[in-house]
Amino acid sequence: MEVKSSADSASGSEITNTHLVKSIRVEGLVADYFQGVLGKPREALILLGGSEGGKSWSDHQAHIWEFVELGYAVLSLAYFGEEGLPARLSAIPLEYFSKAFCWFSSQKEVIPDKYTLLGVSRGAELALLLGSVFPKVKAVVAIAPSSVVFPGSPKGILDALRGQHSAWSLQGQEIQFVPLPYSLITLHGMITGMRTRMFEEALRKSNAVEKAAIPVEKIQGPILLESFTRDQIWPSTFMAGQLVDRLTSSGFRYSFKHNAHDTTHSNWSFAPCWTSILAFLREHNALALP
Repeated sequence: MEVKSSADSASGSEITNTHLVKSIRVEGLVADYFQGVLGKPREALILLGGSEGGKSWSDHQAHIWEFVELGYAVLSLAYFGEEGLPARLSAIPLEYFSKAFCWFSSQKEVIPDKYTLLGVSRGAELALLLGSVFPKVKAVVAIAPSSVVFPGSPKGILDALRGQHSAWSLQGQEIQFVPLPYSLITLHGMITGMRTRMFEEALRKSNAVEKAAIPVEKIQGPILLESFTRDQIWPSTFMAGQLVDRLTSSGFRYSFKHNAHDTTHSNWSFAPCWTSILAFLREHNALALP
């Protein structure tokens, strides 16, 4: 999902029929806020894009308004690649998202302290990680997910050779990650953008995988995993299977489901995938609108 969006001041807003969208730049946050204007209480849904950076969901407003019609207030949240944020995906502090949670709950039309996260690719990795750290995350939709933490995206081959760093940090410390191998497979993936074999090779390092595995069993709510069997970026179906195995073996007490689709990376608009996402969000929103 490679899209781009502009940002205005926190006071900027646009009203369309029964919908309201605001560009948010406040307390270091960069986001677009979508809501209905009927005055009804709404559950909080946060959208997280992937390695393209920015407010990458915001150019898909037709889809976002479907979430609003289900009864959600929606935050399309940037976490790098925007002015005032880190330039690239490297050691992004999870405290930034805690700040976003607090701001979201302060909105009068939003039910506080109950968040649903929906992420794609690196955003799916992030959504699962946030759910495992913050108990107020009550549902997660992970599209083309990872089962482990991976390093942040280098600027290029030379940057990658200088050393790898976690994509995420907490309390000033990088979160443990599975390093990418220094090999011809990685070089080919960096050059062509077809990186599945690169990540598959990294996942063979069982000791590193164990240390960097996302503890999804700590998530305090249901989980939906959507993967792609012809994923050309990373092995999302294999990693979703690893997540299912972890949830099953831990006796996870909430519902979880994995759907594998015969298509390519991040094809969340693929009809069966999109239908599944909407059904999950409708089912797990107690205030879903008819």
